[in-house]
Formats: sequence, C-alpha cells, structure tokens
Amino acid sequence: MMHRSLIKIASVAPKFALPKALPKAVVASAVRFQSSMPYTPESVTAVHFKRSAVPHPLVPKSAPGEYPTDRQLADRTGRLQNHIWDEKELHEAMTVLYHHQPKNIGDRIVHGLMYGLYHTFNFVTGYKAVDPSVKAIEWRLIVLESIAGVPGFVAAGIRHFRSLRTLQRDHGWIATLLEEAENERMHLLLCLNMFEANIVTRAVVIAAQMVMVPALFTVYCIHPPAMHRFVGYLEETACKTYVNVIHHVETPGTKLHAAWANLDAPVLGKGYYKLPNDAKWVDTLKCMMADETHHRDVNHTFADMKSDDPNPFLEMHKNDAIKAWRLELEGESAWPEGLVPAKGAATDSVKTNPAFKGQK
Repeated sequence: MMHRSLIKIASVAPKFALPKALPKAVVASAVRFQSSMPYTPESVTAVHFKRSAVPHPLVPKSAPGEYPTDRQLADRTGRLQNHIWDEKELHEAMTVLYHHQPKNIGDRIVHGLMYGLYHTFNFVTGYKAVDPSVKAIEWRLIVLESIAGVPGFVAAGIRHFRSLRTLQRDHGWIATLLEEAENERMHLLLCLNMFEANIVTRAVVIAAQMVMVPALFTVYCIHPPAMHRFVGYLEETACKTYVNVIHHVETPGTKLHAAWANLDAPVLGKGYYKLPNDAKWVDTLKCMMADETHHRDVNHTFADMKSDDPNPFLEMHKNDAIKAWRLELEGESAWPEGLVPAKGAATDSVKTNPAFKGQK
C-alpha cells in the first residue's frame, strides 16, 4: 500500500512555468527520473503524463507566469531530501563542467571578485592542480564546505523574515535554499568522517564565517541576484576542485591515489546517497561533486529570475524524496554492487552551458 501511495504521489503533476535559464542537465535529469516511475493503471488515479495532453511539469511552458496552486504549495513532500545520483547522472556531471559567461557589468564584477578569491585561496592553501598533497586537499575541502553552507541559509533566512514582515508568500524559494545549505553541511560532516580538522583549520573556518555571513547578508538585502551569481561561480570552482581530486584519486602513482583509492565510503555517506555496500570514498566524492553541479545550476537560475517568480525546483524535491523512499522500501542502492560509476570520466575541461541565456 505504501508503494502504491508513492506512485500515486509521483503521478500528480503541478502546472507551473520554468525560466528559460533552467539548465538542460537539470531538466533532463528530472525527466529521466519521472519517466522511470512504473505505471500501473490499478494503482494510479490520474492519467499518466505520457498518455495525456498535459505538458510535462519540468519542461518550460509556452505561457509564462503560471504559479503553483495553493494545494501544490502546501505540499511539503521531500523539501530537504537530497538527490540520489545514479551512475549515468554521475557520468554526465563528471564529463562536462559548465561555465556561466558574464552577461552584464554586475556579472563581470561578481565573476572577477569570485575568481580573484579563488586564486588567492589557492595561493594561501598551497593548492596545486598537479598531484596535490593529501593534507592540502583535506584542509581545502573542510574550509570550502564550511563556507559553501553559508549562502543558502543566509538567503533562506532573509526570505523567511521578508515573508513574515510583508505578510506575503515566498513562492517556494526557501525550501530549495535550505536544502542547499543542509546538503553542504552534510558534505562537511562527510569530510570530517574521513579526516580531522586541526586548530588552524578550525580558526580559519570561524574567521571565514564571521566575514561571509555579514557580507552575504548585506549583498542579499541590497541585490539578491548578485549573491546567487556569486554562489554560482563559487560552485563552479568547487566543481573544478572535486573533478581534479577525483581524477588524482583514480590515477595510480599520485599522492591521493595512494592515500584514498582503497578507502571505503563512510557509513554516513552510504546512507545519505544510498550507496552500495562496496562503495569507496571516491564514490562519495563523485556524489558530492554532482551536488555542486546542481547548486551551480540552481544559483545561476535564481540569479536570472525575479525574487517573486515561482521556484522551478519544487517538483524535483518531491521526485527526489519519492526515489529515496522507493530505494529504501525495496532495499536497493543507487547503483548495483560491483559497478564503478563514471570511472575515468573525470576531466578538467570546461565547456559553455547553452541552457543559460547570453552565453557564447
């Protein structure tokens, strides 16, 4: 009965428009999962979207400005559920790194600031793209994830208080922003399961938080798209870091391969991503990297939207929850044991995402 209820939930398709800036990878991933849901007439009360004239809920509609109904907005199913990545999705995320091209003076300023900080961070941490040391990567991941968990919570808090202050709804943004913050915090906990933070690292984390929180709070109060664009570029650098780390873990003869290639995935990671029992630490890193690609796409999309536009990612949260529940109920994992997802696919190539407006 519970399994049938989940299928019934999945068959209910909300009708609202997505911005044209929604990355194709996001839409394709959601469509792949939705189409994989089993169809049994006796267990579904609504007509399946493939057999109806109603457009798929995650494909952009011709009529813009269509908002979710009150009933759809009241559905809180899976608002904080992380995405469970399968081997095909990981391969796609690992193969191509999208890069948003600045479209206006504001984008150029944010882009210059972010990449200026990125190169400064590399210099301070002693990070080298070629055969980096294990200690440098451990330090880098802890600091990176502790910072990445700040923007989503700051933005969600500001939007929450604005909703209370103006007596108006938020149109679903808070849920996605909180999911992002929680996901980044889980990344940090996964790293801390594998290596410890020394007193210097802890001091840097505290100092960074003291600077980032008021700075991001101020920016979001003045011009929210600027912060989303900043985070989008931040996630681009995170993707580059993770791809490089994974590449070296899977390359024999490197320092990271010697230290991490045979490490088992932490139990926390296996539960969070529904990994098989034989999953390795590098498999967890691949899922974390794929999460960063999603955060990149979400923030670049939000940066192109008005603050009162409907959140296009709400149905994806529900589908993520349904998929996680189904795997849990059936005792399955994200991919079969013995399978090595996206092996050898990690590259350092950066290509332009044509899904974003204004890109070359």
